[in-house]
Amino acid sequence: MIEETKNILDEIQTIIQQKPFDYGTAKDLIDGLDLEKAPIELEGILLDCINNEDNDARVFAYEYLYNFDSEAVFQAALLGTVDDDDLVQMCAIEILGNLAKIESLPFLEKALKANDPHVRCFAAESIGFIDTDEAKVILEKRLDKETDSFAKVGIYSSLYSLGEEEMLSNIIVLLDDSYHLTIIRSLRVLEDCINQANKEMIKSSIENLLERDIPISVKDAAEIVLEKIKRE
Repeated sequence: MIEETKNILDEIQTIIQQKPFDYGTAKDLIDGLDLEKAPIELEGILLDCINNEDNDARVFAYEYLYNFDSEAVFQAALLGTVDDDDLVQMCAIEILGNLAKIESLPFLEKALKANDPHVRCFAAESIGFIDTDEAKVILEKRLDKETDSFAKVGIYSSLYSLGEEEMLSNIIVLLDDSYHLTIIRSLRVLEDCINQANKEMIKSSIENLLERDIPISVKDAAEIVLEKIKRE
């Protein structure tokens, strides 16, 4: 390990041990590392941090454990799905989606019933990466009960990725939702769905959205997707 990397890791470990945890400084330090070649020592530091009493420290740990794929990280992510902090749960759920192991399905199914609809959305999206009939059944059952539009984005997008193409129209309908984050997440999903068969329908829907009085954040997200469609 080069000296510069060792110094960064030592500083991160020191910050993690301090109270309160300084998320900003820790993030600046870790961003100085090449996370595509993340040193195994970093994984150990982050794993030691998942039981930290500071919520921000645990969020930090799970956010960057995403870069590792060991069994220890998988087990840590399973544990994170039942953390008291919603952000920790979402970061842990994203790890499980990235690893896409069928063994995580019971934990993700439980997360589909979380109080926070954002957690439910993330859980649905991660289930979609586990390409099995069981995953599809879990999502379909939850869809019958789900009432929150943001959570529905995750269910619709995953069922679409699992072969239910009719879900695309459901995602487009959410562009008319009253919750701006639902619209923005729907736009991001649509961006990933674009192909030659559906791009005109998506393009038309986004153009209609831009004609309405919408928040700047929604407008910016819509224009990004529209520009991508025009380039393809």
